[in-house]
Amino acid sequence: MKTFFHQANQILSGFCGWLMLAMMILLVIDIITRSIARPLQGMAELSVFVMMIVIYLGLARCEEHKEHVSLEIALIYLPPAIRNIMGLLSYLLAVGSAGLLLYAVLQNAINSFRTHEALEGTVELYIWPVKFVMVIGLIFFWIQTLINSMDEARKLNKTKKAVALSEATQSKGGDQALRDPGVY
Repeated sequence: MKTFFHQANQILSGFCGWLMLAMMILLVIDIITRSIARPLQGMAELSVFVMMIVIYLGLARCEEHKEHVSLEIALIYLPPAIRNIMGLLSYLLAVGSAGLLLYAVLQNAINSFRTHEALEGTVELYIWPVKFVMVIGLIFFWIQTLINSMDEARKLNKTKKAVALSEATQSKGGDQALRDPGVY
């Protein structure tokens, strides 16, 4: 499962790179056509739509590499076991928050589809397709957050086992506990 989502995140981030190029082309075309007094309507709005798609489809890849903003100033002074517990708690909060965000955006996308929500102007641009792409991006983000929280739980479990083995080693007299760890 982890490999599948890694591949999917890689594909989505590559797609986001191409969308960034498309967004730049749209903005350049908009600037050129405005400077020659023949503006193409809706170009700026389309580039905003593309930017929103890039942001939401890129969330999962950013989460996979743990590149989101985090405040670590207090965590670095804590012992490793407590730091791992705090990491797991923060991931559980992130899973819950991402799930709530996914639910809210999904409800908004469904309502947008039902009402045929669009940007009004000289060119009518429907908003609901962009909102459903946002939902897809949030689904991948939520799953990646869940994967990271499971990894954090495994790391916490390994830390507990290492502490238990260390305590057993100290209480039994060092090398005896290491030679026969199945006893403890």
